[in-house]
Amino acid sequence: MDLSKLTLSDKLILGGGIVYLIAMFLPWWGIDTGFGDYANNGWDYFLGGWLPLVLIAIMAAHVAVTRFAPETKIPDLPVPWGQGYLIAGVVAAVIVVLRLLVPADECAGGFCIDLDRKFGIFVAVIAAICVAVGGSMKLKEDQPGPAMGGGDTGTAPF
Repeated sequence: MDLSKLTLSDKLILGGGIVYLIAMFLPWWGIDTGFGDYANNGWDYFLGGWLPLVLIAIMAAHVAVTRFAPETKIPDLPVPWGQGYLIAGVVAAVIVVLRLLVPADECAGGFCIDLDRKFGIFVAVIAAICVAVGGSMKLKEDQPGPAMGGGDTGTAPF
């Protein structure tokens, strides 16, 4: 595996995806009691944990396939892949940030407990933001640059 084939955006997407997967196992919300600790991890939240993981995994899989197996034919999206990266990355990041901002609670038998944020949710937010930044950079990579050639010389007309 030749990692020199990866651009900075590829590294952000793949690295952020790996860190996000690890963060799914860390405690996101919990409560510390005198009798022990109770914590939820990323696997306990479908919309706030699983869905961003699926989006990030699709992005990371596409990067891996296009960089390490370029002969593999992948279906095209209805939008350019750069836009797809940006949309998926931003959606994943927004969902995880909302999971951070919206308080969590656990209810049992009519008794509810507000849970505190744990370090895993902060790791997940940072990883998702890295993936979103990588998606943004991918969009810029896919856009054609300015045309080279004899154009305006930059001098004022007067």
